[in-house]
Amino acid sequence: MREDRTRTSRLVFVGIYLLLVLPLLGGCRTSGSLQSDGLPAEEYLVGGGMVINWQAPAEGTAYLVEKASGKIVETRSMKRGDTYDFSIASTGQAAEFEKVMGVKLSEARLMLYFEPAGAKRSGL
Repeated sequence: MREDRTRTSRLVFVGIYLLLVLPLLGGCRTSGSLQSDGLPAEEYLVGGGMVINWQAPAEGTAYLVEKASGKIVETRSMKRGDTYDFSIASTGQAAEFEKVMGVKLSEARLMLYFEPAGAKRSGL
């Protein structure tokens, strides 16, 4: 039981760390396939929900977006065949999500977008 708490604590810490650090690593460059609000275009929607297990068909970038707030939860570079897994498996993770995202988990709408590398850009 203690081992599960330690693992959950580590996952929460890593998630928060990634939420804070990834935007800094990305710099100021904005992809042309992103809308003016910074969210991926609807044509790149590939899934969503509270439990996501999706496999990339090609190299590209996955974006997990909470639609109610309009916030990007995570971006991840993917290679063909990589699996994108996401779930909130504990009440602690749920509480942390609500704190960081500012949205109740019961009201959250998680959407997964995928932009293949070399995709035609809409040109912002």
